[in-house]
Amino acid sequence: MDHAYAVEYTQTWSGGLQYELLPSTMVEVSYMGSWTVGADNSTIRNVPEPGPGSVQGRRPIPALGPIRTIRFDGKSIYHGLTLKAEQRLHRNYSYSVSYTLSSSTDDASSPGATEAEANVPQDVRNVFDETGEWAASSFDHRHLLVASGTYQLPFFDGAGGLREGLLGGWRVNAVFFAQSGAPFTVNLGVDQANVGSGPAQRPDQVQEPNLPSGERLPERWFDTSAFALPAPFTFGSARRNSVIGPGFANLDFVVAKTWSVAATRQLELRWEVFNALNRVNFDLPNRIFGTANFGRIFSARNPREMQFGAKFSF
Repeated sequence: MDHAYAVEYTQTWSGGLQYELLPSTMVEVSYMGSWTVGADNSTIRNVPEPGPGSVQGRRPIPALGPIRTIRFDGKSIYHGLTLKAEQRLHRNYSYSVSYTLSSSTDDASSPGATEAEANVPQDVRNVFDETGEWAASSFDHRHLLVASGTYQLPFFDGAGGLREGLLGGWRVNAVFFAQSGAPFTVNLGVDQANVGSGPAQRPDQVQEPNLPSGERLPERWFDTSAFALPAPFTFGSARRNSVIGPGFANLDFVVAKTWSVAATRQLELRWEVFNALNRVNFDLPNRIFGTANFGRIFSARNPREMQFGAKFSF
């Protein structure tokens, strides 16, 4: 643990305005922001300056190897604006729709490694300089849309008898979730700066790596020619989290009906469909510069799944 321990401090600001548009419909606009200092993030101590020669002999303390520790100078800032419309159950249906435009910036998004980045600095002595770690968070999904609704199917209501008992009273619930892609970091697989293991070194970035949306493919998600190997004994110029990953969109829905068997007993039948549109939601591409599959995607999240169920409550 870093001896310069500090208690994390966070300020949070929020405000909103609601308006009843109709007797059963409400619209809302809200803002939330936060500023954090003293966050605990990972770093490496006893790292030599880039240069030729033996790594061990150039360490500040040659008798020791790299020391993984926690630093307490992390910081982050978040701004989010949300627009929302909501209708309570009226004329057999209800819904809620919200859109959030947000921005999150930090110097590390997790105390440990994630699929998007190593969460340790490239240059441990210059975390906040121009090519340091201060960049968009690896969970910075700039756009987020969430919509949900319930619809009570009107068919056979009041028909009476077996038709209403079997075919009437069904309801449909749906949830739609969509968000833009979050950034990730391109790292080197070699010790180009000759500082030893630990620091998450990056290549040079010579141009914009993000392709137009119509050109992003699993075989080439971003422009791999935008990165180059740095000169020996130097750190790369690529910024942390400079490439945007795939977005995500998903629709789930449920068709269900509940029968009252007795005063305190109910039977419910459900048909549930997950990822109903069977959309391919890609995972992150290979982000290690110099590897054979650099920039390529080989996996995705779950395809469409469905299940039937019955529940008896008593």
